[in-house]
Formats: sequence, structure tokens, C-alpha cells
Amino acid sequence: MFSTGYLALWAAGQSVVAQREIAARSIAGSFGAAIGAVLDPALPLGDPVNLARWRGAVQALAGKGELSIDVLGTDRRVILSRPPRAAGDQDPPALAAVLSGVGPWLHYRPQRDGRGTELLAYAPIVGGGRVLGVVRVGQPAPDPLATVFASSGRVLLGLAFADALLVVGLGFFVLTRLVVRPLQAMESATARVSAGDWDHRIETTGPREVSALASALNQMTASLSSQREQLIRTEKLASVGQLAAGIAHEIGNPLAAVLGYVDILRSDAAEGARPVLTAVETRDSLDRVKAETQRIHRIIQDLLAYSRPTTESPQPTAPAKIVRSAEALLRPQARFRAIKLVTTPVDEEWPAVLASPGRLTQVFVNLLINASDAMAGEGTVTVVCSRVDGQVQIEFRDEGPGIPAELARKIFDPFFTTKEPGQGTGLGLSISQSIIEAFHGTLVVAPPDPERKGAAFVITLPAA
Repeated sequence: MFSTGYLALWAAGQSVVAQREIAARSIAGSFGAAIGAVLDPALPLGDPVNLARWRGAVQALAGKGELSIDVLGTDRRVILSRPPRAAGDQDPPALAAVLSGVGPWLHYRPQRDGRGTELLAYAPIVGGGRVLGVVRVGQPAPDPLATVFASSGRVLLGLAFADALLVVGLGFFVLTRLVVRPLQAMESATARVSAGDWDHRIETTGPREVSALASALNQMTASLSSQREQLIRTEKLASVGQLAAGIAHEIGNPLAAVLGYVDILRSDAAEGARPVLTAVETRDSLDRVKAETQRIHRIIQDLLAYSRPTTESPQPTAPAKIVRSAEALLRPQARFRAIKLVTTPVDEEWPAVLASPGRLTQVFVNLLINASDAMAGEGTVTVVCSRVDGQVQIEFRDEGPGIPAELARKIFDPFFTTKEPGQGTGLGLSISQSIIEAFHGTLVVAPPDPERKGAAFVITLPAA
């Protein structure tokens, strides 16, 4: 406010200076034109005839206000001075330019009494097409800010008082509305985020500090959401490690068969050795090598496809196809070799859902691994799909011991696991639940059924 006020005063002062200079040029030019209009150009400016013509007008004008008027001849001699010029008063060298016809011309100089500044305006007196003399008009030129204060002091005091009231009112408004209310809204938003609404963001409104705090909280929420994504990735990599451990064992058998057939073929084709295999036997051995190699290739490709990062963008997805993909990924595992997977109804009758195929595969793999572990690698896993109220329900049932009632409420807690140490991270079900909820679905444990043993997990997703 002080800076703006100072700039306004400075602008007003510059306006005063400009008006003062315009007035000085106008007065000096008017005097010069008036004198030139009444004199006889054939006579000198100081001739008694000419002097009688213009002296009265100059004396009348010079008596008004604080103006001083001097009339000088072409020889720079003072012809008339009102009030009388002080001794030693000298004109600037630029007077020569005015005598050549240039003007009006302005010149600032300190007042002779040392109390301020004086503005001198020089204008030529032209008669008969030539310069006959110069008129000099002098007037006080006080500091422009002082001039503004002198003419507008009461107004400025009124504005200062109004500004003081404005500051008090604005402070009250800021403290009660621009700070307290945004903080209350921020408190409500942080409560929602702490309750699990990771997508909620605080509006970055209000003063800069409050807005910066809201932005920082939004960044923290985004960071926590990103760490959640990292946990999902970590759990997926953990399951990849478990799958890879089983695959390493499964690849050993086809590799041993491939090496055996290669040794037989090398021995049969050794130089100098008598061939033992017929052409049909040789072709059969090569076909077996190819089949075992393709089996290894398929197992590795399935594992690589599962381990690749996937997005969470929902799209129409066929859950039956995802079940088959998860089964193909687990089938080479020793833990899943004696597991029978039954789906109902037939795959072609399963409705599509809105989800990410990659994320859904991760959930299905986790549920199938848990079912296999619960049944110690032997039994039947039944996957039932149905449509309920515009949504799709997918239920995974196993034949294991089931989930005790006292553990049912903890089963989705992070890091909670009933497996032996080193056999699981305890994040699988928690992360699977968060993945399903990200697609506006649910993952819950089905209530116990006296007619059915084992556990059942029910996934509900929006129908595509």
C-alpha cells in the first residue's frame, strides 16, 4: 500500500511538473507573440515608440501572481524587468538559440534566495520576420510532491484513515474465512484420505501458505498411492519368485530329455560309427527334442508375460480367459500338478467385466496359489461365475480346511498369513482386495456353508 501510494504521488508530481512546464511555455510564447504583434518592426525593440506600445501590457501581467517578466534585446541587454532584476542575474548560454528563433525554451535554476527552484521560460519576440528580442518569464518551481501535499493533504489523510480501516477489515476476513475455513476443509479431506480414499485430493484454494500445505498433502497422498502400487508390484514379484522356483524344477525334466536325445543323435551320427537308428527313429527323436524345447519355451513365455508391468486402465475383459491364463501359468508347478480346476458354466457363457487383464491375472493367480497351498497340492478348485444385479460374481472354492471364524476378519490385513515363515509375504489377499476395489468391485470371504468344506472367496466386478 505504501509503494502504491508513493507511485501515485510520484505520478501526480510528474503531472504537476508537466502542467507547470506547459503553462510556462504558453505564458512566455503568449508574451512574445503579444509584444511582436504591437511593435513596429522597423524600429528597435527598445525604441520609445515601441516601448510605449507594449510596456503597459507587460506591467499589468507582471503584477499578477508570482511571475517575473524580463524583456531583452538582441544584444542581451535588459529593456524592461518587472519586478526589477537583481544584480548579477545571468542568463544561460542557451539564450543564443532563442535569439536565433528557437523556443519557447525552459531552464531550471536555484532561486537566488536559496529557498527552492525557479523555472525560466524564454520565447523569441518576432516582428517583420526577424527576431527583435527575447521575453523571459520566471516562476517558482517547488518540489512536486510538496505541491501535491499542499493541495491534497486532507484527501491523503482521509485515504490513510480509510486504508487503516481496510487493513483491519481485511485482516479479520483473512483470519476468519481465508484461513480457518480452508483448514477445516483440509482436516475433513485428510480424514477421508486416512479412511482409505486414496483418490481424494484437497482443493488448493485460499492463501498461499494454506494452498502450499494442501499441495504438500496432495503430494503425500499421491506418494502413498504410488507406494501402494509398489507393494502390488512387490507382491507380484514375490509370486513370480515362487513360480520361478517351481519352473526351475519343471524345466529340468524336459532339459534332461533333450540332452538324452541329443546324445543319442550325436552317437548315431559320429564319424566312422555304424548308424543304429533308422530314418524314422531319427525323425522321431528330433520331434521329441522339438516338443520338449517348445514346452520349455511356453513355460518361460507364460512367466515373462505375467511378470511384465501392467496398467490399471479398466477395459472389457473375459474372466474365463484370465482363469485359463492363470491355470496355464501354474500348471507346470509341482504344487499344482495334482490340482483339478473346474469352471462353471462353460467358458463361452461367462459375462465380460470391466477390469485390467494384467491386474485380474495377478488376483486369480494369488487365489489359485492360496487354494493349492490350502489343499497341500491335491484336490479340486471350482470357479463359479454368475451375474447378479448388473454385476458379475466370480467365486473361487477349494477343498481345504477352510478359514476359522476368528481369522476371517484378519485375512485381508497386510502381512497377515497362516503359512509357514518364508512361504508367503502376507500381502497377497490385501493387495488383491485393493486391486479389485480399484475397479469398483469387492473381494470378500464367503460365509461358511455346512454343506461344503473348504474356503470360498467371492469377487464382484462391474459387468462390461
